[in-house]
Order: sequence, then structure tokens, then C-alpha cells
Amino acid sequence: YFVPRTPVLRRSKHSKTQIKRIFKNNPAFLRVASRNDTLPTLSPPPTASFEPIFSPITLPNGWSAPPTDDEVLSKRDDIPFFVKRTGNKPNGAIGFLPVYSSVRLGGTKQTTIVKRITGDKETFLNELRANLGLSPDD
Repeated sequence: YFVPRTPVLRRSKHSKTQIKRIFKNNPAFLRVASRNDTLPTLSPPPTASFEPIFSPITLPNGWSAPPTDDEVLSKRDDIPFFVKRTGNKPNGAIGFLPVYSSVRLGGTKQTTIVKRITGDKETFLNELRANLGLSPDD
């Protein structure tokens, strides 16, 4: 009586994401890839779908006044996403935009965090990528 043996799955020390990160920028990999014309190419950044409707004046502490013009406010309602400002300021003052920076891994990994987004978050990400010039692959 013969019992077939099931294949044994071997686990790697690193995940697929870690392997990509480790070897993607390896100088030897880049040198061989450039010789073979197989360097990975990033897709171009998306184009902006919405025109800028407001040019803020930013104070040294990072605060900028929200728009008060009726024309700007009517155009703002046509955009499918909205970033709500922080609240609970003294004397009815208007808060900051909820944009924060996060530094991890001993200062080598810097991340920007945007909170309080309502509406279509995918459209917001595409607009942010278009304005910053980032490709969707980054």
C-alpha cells in the first residue's frame, strides 16, 4: 500500500516584499539590469483632474487661512473629497490642516500622514500623486 507524500512548503526567511526591497536597489542587480536593458521602469505620474481653486498664504508656523470667497467655496463643493481642519481652538479660531510627519527607524524612514479625509479617497490619492509628481508604483 503506497501513500503519496504531500509536497513540503519551504518558508523563506524574508517575505516577498522584503526580498523586493532588498534586491531592487542592489548595485549588482542594477548593473546587470542596465546591461540587459531590463531596468524596471516606473509608470508616469497621473495627471491632475482638478485645477487649483485657491492659493493660500502660509504663515511661518504653517497655518493658512481657509478660503472665504463665495466663488472658491462653490468650486470646492464640486471636488469629490474634502480635508476637514482640526477644531477646538480658543476664541473660535480656525484650526490647522491635519497633515503630520512621522519619522521612524532612527530617522531613515520619513512619512507624511494626512488625516480627516472625507469623500472619495482614491481620487484624493491620485490628485496628491499628480501634484507631487509621484508615480503610482512609488
